[in-house]
Amino acid sequence: MKTFLLLALIIIFALGVRFYNFNNRINFGPEQAISLITSGEYIQEKFSLLGIRNLQRVTSQGHVIFSGALFTYTLVPLQLIFNFDPLPITGYFAVLNILTGLALFFAALKIFNLKIAFFSTVLFLFNDFMINHSLFIWIVNYLPILNIGIVYLLYKHKEKEKTFYVFLIGLLVGISFGLEYIYLFTAVLVFGILLWISKKRISITLFFLIGAALGNFPMLLFDFKHDYYHLRVLWQYFLDTIGNPVQSLISYYHFLHFWPLFALFGGLVISFIYKKNKFLALFLIALYISLNLISPRISFNEAIGMSKDLKYPTVEATAKVIAGDKPEKFNVAALLDFDSRAHPLRYLLKYRYGLNPMGIEEYPESETLYVLTKSDYDIIASKTWEIDSFRPFSLDILKAIDKQYTVYKLTKP
Repeated sequence: MKTFLLLALIIIFALGVRFYNFNNRINFGPEQAISLITSGEYIQEKFSLLGIRNLQRVTSQGHVIFSGALFTYTLVPLQLIFNFDPLPITGYFAVLNILTGLALFFAALKIFNLKIAFFSTVLFLFNDFMINHSLFIWIVNYLPILNIGIVYLLYKHKEKEKTFYVFLIGLLVGISFGLEYIYLFTAVLVFGILLWISKKRISITLFFLIGAALGNFPMLLFDFKHDYYHLRVLWQYFLDTIGNPVQSLISYYHFLHFWPLFALFGGLVISFIYKKNKFLALFLIALYISLNLISPRISFNEAIGMSKDLKYPTVEATAKVIAGDKPEKFNVAALLDFDSRAHPLRYLLKYRYGLNPMGIEEYPESETLYVLTKSDYDIIASKTWEIDSFRPFSLDILKAIDKQYTVYKLTKP
């Protein structure tokens, strides 16, 4: 009973840290909008075996890298259940992170003991990276829970060698690779560990490959039908990266699947300290939580990752204002960050308000252009292509959303 109550308190606290002032803290930027636009097209236009187009990963031959489609498939039921509303869809990813912490607890409990399970779970749930990732939709957010499953299955396989465990490990590895291609190096590591702890290496290899193939079935099916597009593009991008390493810098999120292992290692260390000095161990846990909660990656008042002072309610209010103007043959732009084509507004207008802005290359042909920007921004002097290509235009203020942001309406004279 005490175990259940303590675990419940940890979960409640972790939920509070994530869901307090949730609508003002979520990060709904271009990457999140593009992900939802892609899955929305699956629902309203055409189902696809392709995942999300990566706008930053293009080969020297001009070919675009697409992610595996499984992440996009998981967004489809969420959009249908929540009527395309980004707020509860983001909430799902916050809950997913909590469930990851619970999965880590039960895996650590089975592999080690109760104290290590508690310490590891606390370190994971109150890590600033994990809290930050709970506040936006992103493909890599599935990696931590998948890797917990892989570690636990490796443990079970070592305990009692079963080909079914190997198949499941291959399946989870295949899914993980489809979410993050750099996971390939971890996949090789997992396969090496499997061979090391196994006796029947031929059957192990076969079942692992079958599972990995099934985990990437949409990608493989697309490649069989389209001249191995993914394989050719990924290989070319690899060659391009060797010639120009700067084009593909490694970042922390490429290794997000290791975060549960970091927490588990930390749990082992704290458990060792706890045996020697309980007060010191509890003090370190309290200090860890405090330092993470004041991290620059976390704010309880605003969104980390969006333009300064910009929050989701501002973007949603902007879409509502534009929809209320009942536009036709219109386009949208945002002079806030690198996403001047305003993908968050495009998503909300199309899937929440039933209005379809013109394409991202059709700004010159539009009759009306709505622009969200800082209230003191000089639109007349703007050299941004989306604005410049629309000239000449008449400029009016449609509405001041708040003290910081204004929606301008540009029309052809």
